[in-house]
Amino acid sequence: MRRVDRHVQRRVAVTVVGVLLLGGAWLAVRAVASHREVMMQAAADAARAAVQAARADDAKHWAPVELTAAERASYDALTRHRIEQVRAWPIPDETTVVDAWSAAERAARAAATLARSRCLDATRLAIAQIDKAQAAVAAGEAVAATIHLGPGRSLLAAARSALDQARAYQRAGAIETAEARARDAESLAGQVSDHAAGVAARYADATIIARWQRWKSETISWSRRENRAAIVVVKDAHLMTLYVGGEPVKTYDVELGFNWVADKLQEGDGATPEGRYRIVARMDHLSSDYYKALLINYPNAENRAAFARGRGRGEIPASARIGGLIEIHGAGGRDYDWTNGCVAVTNPDIDHLFGRVIVGTPVTIVGSDTYGPIAEFANRHARDATNRRP
Repeated sequence: MRRVDRHVQRRVAVTVVGVLLLGGAWLAVRAVASHREVMMQAAADAARAAVQAARADDAKHWAPVELTAAERASYDALTRHRIEQVRAWPIPDETTVVDAWSAAERAARAAATLARSRCLDATRLAIAQIDKAQAAVAAGEAVAATIHLGPGRSLLAAARSALDQARAYQRAGAIETAEARARDAESLAGQVSDHAAGVAARYADATIIARWQRWKSETISWSRRENRAAIVVVKDAHLMTLYVGGEPVKTYDVELGFNWVADKLQEGDGATPEGRYRIVARMDHLSSDYYKALLINYPNAENRAAFARGRGRGEIPASARIGGLIEIHGAGGRDYDWTNGCVAVTNPDIDHLFGRVIVGTPVTIVGSDTYGPIAEFANRHARDATNRRP
């Protein structure tokens, strides 16, 4: 009986030891498995955070291919992770899973870095383009202060609007749109300068400058030869000089037509005419709207011939009229060009002029008598246009 009890006791002891060993082994397996699961989960969390960070850096826009690769790698890692979690063997292969998650994390970080770099480059490019557009618009505005743009003013307004939009898009973070609108602004401002340069080109034309100089020289020579008064108006300089006996007696500041850079072609164009004229009437303060006035014989024969040629070429509408009533008159001193084509001086200056000239006094009006700032603008624009050609 005692032998049986000892045998039973041994079997119980063995069983208990076996159970304890198995329990210990299971606990050890679970500990290893838990540790590995923690490692896999940490890698998963790091990869997911990296993907979210890349999305927050707008990698979908700036690095779409790289972000898609990171998201695909993250999905592959998740698949590997799930497979290890459902396997019969309780200890997962954490190395494969952690490596997969780490690869996804690296891909996401690379996408974020690339997105930030591209966004920064685009921002710098947009800022540089906005600066270029601002300079172009400022140049257009400076030109507009001197050269009447006519329909070109709408281009300048559109350029200003596009520049304002570019700045607004930049502030809103729409960098590429900001750059595109800045390019539009620069292009529109360039068209303004193109238009103005076309108007100003005459002032850089050697043949035209020589003609103007000849007119002026012949007028001064006539004054010297006849020992009489003559008037020369230089539009570019905004100066009128009274010559007597070929010598300059007095120089007056003048204000001209709002479109003075151009030569007058028709009624309403705001241009002050160029040519050789004479005074045909003196109007005192009772008969002039501008204190006193000296009426000149515009249009003369040359003006009428130019008008006919322009109409024949279709440059002047059939309904247009050549105009007239071009005067040297008072009410000036406003410091800007405001007349419809006349030459305005201050009232004291017109008083002085009235005392020195008579009906028949020659009046010569030229665009310029030298290579001046308007000529330089036209030539500089031509050089820039040549340099821009591919």
